[in-house]
Amino acid sequence: MKINNQNIDKIDYMSASDQGLIVSFAAFSDADAIVLSRRLGELLGANPPHGLRDVIPGMNNLLIHYDSLVTSQQILTNDVQAVMLKLDTDASYEYRHWRLPVCYGGEYGEDLPEVASRSGLTEDEVITRHTRNTLTVAIMGFLPGLAYMKGVDDALYLPRRSSPRQHVPALSLGIAMDQTVIYPLASPGGWNLIGRVPVRPFDSQRDDPVLFRAGDRVSFYAIDDDEYRRLDAAALAGEAVITPELIKGDA
Repeated sequence: MKINNQNIDKIDYMSASDQGLIVSFAAFSDADAIVLSRRLGELLGANPPHGLRDVIPGMNNLLIHYDSLVTSQQILTNDVQAVMLKLDTDASYEYRHWRLPVCYGGEYGEDLPEVASRSGLTEDEVITRHTRNTLTVAIMGFLPGLAYMKGVDDALYLPRRSSPRQHVPALSLGIAMDQTVIYPLASPGGWNLIGRVPVRPFDSQRDDPVLFRAGDRVSFYAIDDDEYRRLDAAALAGEAVITPELIKGDA
């Protein structure tokens, strides 16, 4: 995906108070919107326009905070448009692809039978559909290390549970709408739990405590209980049970 004179009109600019500007990529695909938000934030951070204070990426947009005493929304919009056009000649970027093991169903994914029933699928078909798509980390969420990953198969599109649980075990994998999350810590939660991963999305003992970041790609593969317990023990011992593949792509 490239931004050029033909598609720059698809980008919307909206006011967010007297010191905020939202740059919306809602007209683009989810994957493109996530990458464009990330790339624009990086470029603005590297060479901030006069008056820029902060950039905050969203699901399909970028929120820009600015000092209204030294610039205006119109001037900043013009500055952003000029930066966006640079993506036409700077479209190459790198992203990380994580391939995560998941033990589906049973004690690890108690909602799998219900998800299968509501989707009109067998449990094996739910697993197949969940593992066949590559998801994109859109934003980081309400717990440290919690990533909202978009791109779940359409057949698995379900709302959150009507009655959230008071306790969801750490490392539980849940789905809702077109998204997947992995609970980094035990917490309340209302997502449909279909499995568990032996990977810590957040570990305060690591040099970089948070495993994922916006723009990462994530895919899943099924493992059995014995493999889960082996990998979980290795992770508890401080071993890196997975490492990402670095891939070059186009925005």
